[in-house]
Amino acid sequence: MDVHSRIRPLLARPVLSWGELAEDGKEAFVVRFVLVDRVVTYHTTQLKRWEHVFGVPEMLLIRADRDEIVIEGRDLNEIRAALDLGRLCELRLNYPAKAGVRPGPQVRRIIVEGQ
Repeated sequence: MDVHSRIRPLLARPVLSWGELAEDGKEAFVVRFVLVDRVVTYHTTQLKRWEHVFGVPEMLLIRADRDEIVIEGRDLNEIRAALDLGRLCELRLNYPAKAGVRPGPQVRRIIVEGQ
């Protein structure tokens, strides 16, 4: 029994520069890919397969029904893990900070190709 279930946590969830995750213990229903000119949303059941290709740049290749989504960047392990766990809600570009390389995933390009 959780006595304090209605009390808000003392610390807010960290804000991720590259996207949004479902709360701990919950799964996402949809995944939004935020492109420069639009937002493309898929129901999580539409995501059929994803492949993490290492190299420069790293790539995540995601098959969604008849579409293919290509994510280019660096340190994409955390994003792939969020896909594996069904927790990825939103993915957006996060260009390098002016002060240098920020920690965590860096998403440089998102391409949605319809077939």
